[in-house]
Amino acid sequence: MIGAGPGGLASAMRLIAEGYHVDIYEKNTFLGGRSSTLTLGDYRFDIGPSSLTMPHMLTSLFMECNRKLYDYLTLLPIEPLYKLYFASGKTFAPSGNQTKTIAELNRAFPGNEANFFRFMSHNAKKILYLTPLLEYSFDNWIDFLRPTMLRAIPSLSIGKNLIDETSKYFTDKDLRLAFTFQMKYMGMSPWEIPGIYSIIPFSEYYYGSYHPVGGQNQILQAMATAIREDKGNIHLGAKVDKIETNDREITGMRLENGELIEADYYFLNADFSYAMENLLGSDSPVRKKTIENKKYSASAFMIYLGLSKQFEMEHQTVLFPENYKVHADETVNQKVLSKDFSIHITNPSVTDTTMAPIGHSAIRIMVPVPNNDSGIDWDKESEPFKRKVFEAVKTKLGLTDLEEHIIVEKIITPKEWEEDFNIYRGAIFGMIQSLRQSGAGNPASKLQKKFRNLLVVGTAAHTGTSLPYIIESARFATKKVFKKDHHTPANRF
Repeated sequence: MIGAGPGGLASAMRLIAEGYHVDIYEKNTFLGGRSSTLTLGDYRFDIGPSSLTMPHMLTSLFMECNRKLYDYLTLLPIEPLYKLYFASGKTFAPSGNQTKTIAELNRAFPGNEANFFRFMSHNAKKILYLTPLLEYSFDNWIDFLRPTMLRAIPSLSIGKNLIDETSKYFTDKDLRLAFTFQMKYMGMSPWEIPGIYSIIPFSEYYYGSYHPVGGQNQILQAMATAIREDKGNIHLGAKVDKIETNDREITGMRLENGELIEADYYFLNADFSYAMENLLGSDSPVRKKTIENKKYSASAFMIYLGLSKQFEMEHQTVLFPENYKVHADETVNQKVLSKDFSIHITNPSVTDTTMAPIGHSAIRIMVPVPNNDSGIDWDKESEPFKRKVFEAVKTKLGLTDLEEHIIVEKIITPKEWEEDFNIYRGAIFGMIQSLRQSGAGNPASKLQKKFRNLLVVGTAAHTGTSLPYIIESARFATKKVFKKDHHTPANRF
């Protein structure tokens, strides 16, 4: 297993539960990479993902491995889901509790209760039709002719982007944003991403969002504990330098210290494009030009602040720019810094007292910015851009004394995402999840067809991107192993 991210750990849990011997090799001295914890003095921050939805998929993973999730992890509901500040001056704070959401909807957008129920009902049906499709990779034409696919076609929103799809339910442009801005979690614009992804906002509104006590990385720590209890091995500070191959198989992986690791199966949980260029190199069936020509997600400018004050803010706050469409286009396509930008503030201290000292806050500010295709010199732009972000936060939220309470501070720019986290072009969500780059258009598919003992998990894999679907990618990959070995899993639920 190359990489101790959620995809690799979830794969290891399933394999070990079925009697396989598993070793995981992670270049860092900690778990998770972009899903790890940042500790600055007495303050703790989630480096990457800031909330969990669809917790039943995580519960299912632990059940399949004969464990109870809540023996390892405490999940706290985030209430409200977030507070949205629109350029129009309106605010909207939906909840994981539908009754509260309806009350808030009637306050902020009266007359839309029936539209909300139509959106939820239609997407509940959509997710039921889509779930069976996760069993297939759609890298050959036969998958498109399966009965499950044919039944699902009317629900796939073919030919529509997410804004088009949402416009069927909501006419107010602010309300449409409330059901589409979640695409920033994928580094994409709602004016470009396929309408099928309406299931992402649906999932938040239906399942709610959760915060593990201690931060999101505690999910990975829980997985690692389960793996170690079953005698699985996690080797931290063990960097893989090279994947060695013959014509049809991976023959071993060479560690930085020169040691050659040999196995029956190899799982790749590193950033896919980085691995193609740096771990496989000339042995990769995916040409360098193919990797270069793929379209990649946006990146993020991150500010982590330990503050000596508890500000009046929700767990999650989103500040929208004057024109979100222009901002999204400039960030994803034109690759220039917007003058007016979207800001996502996470303030977990209001939910979890372990993240900062009592009366203090551990705040994370995330701004979507172009990936490193932009050529932006972040050594030069980081400080002035930070000042612009602070001014926007202080003005829009009235936090005039924000900077006076800063005890510790750290910034991560697209440059650090690429250099320190080995994320290709600093595109933290990897290749854009478009129809053209899925199925046979996903180079991970070609790689796995070339090397019969290599499996890809994580954001680049089939069903990847957000944590629930990364966990699903692990299930998909391990099922392939069981099928190759004619192994019938004993742990079925």
